[in-house]
Amino acid sequence: MDVMRAAFVLSPREVVVEEAALPRLGSREVLVRVKICGLCASDLKFFNGLKSYQETPYGKESPGFTGHEWAGEVVGVGPDTALVKEGDAVTPYIINSCGACKYCREGRVNLCPRKRYVHGGFAEFIKVMEENLIKLPSSISSEDACLTEPLACCLHGLRRVGLKSDDTVVIIGDGPMSLLHLMLVKRFGGKCLVVGHHGHRLALAEELGADFVLNSLETDFYAEVMRATEGYGADAVILTVNNADALTNAFRLVSKGGRVNIFAGAHPDYEFGLNTNRIHYNELVITGSADALRDDYLSALDLIRRGELKPSRIISHAFPLDRIKEAFEAAQKRLAVKVVVRP
Repeated sequence: MDVMRAAFVLSPREVVVEEAALPRLGSREVLVRVKICGLCASDLKFFNGLKSYQETPYGKESPGFTGHEWAGEVVGVGPDTALVKEGDAVTPYIINSCGACKYCREGRVNLCPRKRYVHGGFAEFIKVMEENLIKLPSSISSEDACLTEPLACCLHGLRRVGLKSDDTVVIIGDGPMSLLHLMLVKRFGGKCLVVGHHGHRLALAEELGADFVLNSLETDFYAEVMRATEGYGADAVILTVNNADALTNAFRLVSKGGRVNIFAGAHPDYEFGLNTNRIHYNELVITGSADALRDDYLSALDLIRRGELKPSRIISHAFPLDRIKEAFEAAQKRLAVKVVVRP
């Protein structure tokens, strides 16, 4: 077989599924049959023309475009491949970094200014360098495995914010990343309040162990957070949505000595006015987090392998590749919680 089916975003909001040439393998390159690929908020931003990637242009040059939350099986290996073999179940570590800059030398490859991403998961097959593959234990389902990357990003963010087991954490947002953060906070012993405005997502947050779910359209969530924290506010606030209102609320809800993690990116970006005395006198710590390190992936997989987390609980909708436009529409309209595509 010399061809495969793949999705292409030809221009913003124009997606098609067509035949494409099966990738040819060079040295240390691996061909993976994609079993499942999650739809990420960054995929949606690319689809809508709000975010671009140098390595993934619009058009027929990018089969599978920005799909990166995938799991699959190795079906072919190029010359000199030594780390994986045919039949291995794998998921990607999605960052290719330069290896030479200050950040790479410090082990912070996610900050490499020349980093490139492993994209292309919305296709039947994908070509990947062997060093970008992580082998999966046989006990992990492909549904859980495809969420390794977003779970690792959440774990990286919680490490950046210095999560402690006795923290009270407010998560602003009720989407997939909010729910994965919630699962991690509860796993590590924290108290968690989720603020959002989608009833079905807040109901799932409650099922996943949230101590409080607060609908921002129906309740005075500021008063509820203060009541739940004896008037102090949260030890940590995580923004899984990023706009001026969300950031304003984060600074209202955080306690003195507390930490705010800006987890989500803003597209388009915006400027934000801030009273620096509030940071100074309250000794606030403001952090950001972007992507994840390989160790975060391995830690996330270990939590899944040991049965301590089952991230696939957030999957609500699955679509075949030929219906990928419907998948994007379901995510766009917030009808779904987490959407996956099965090539």
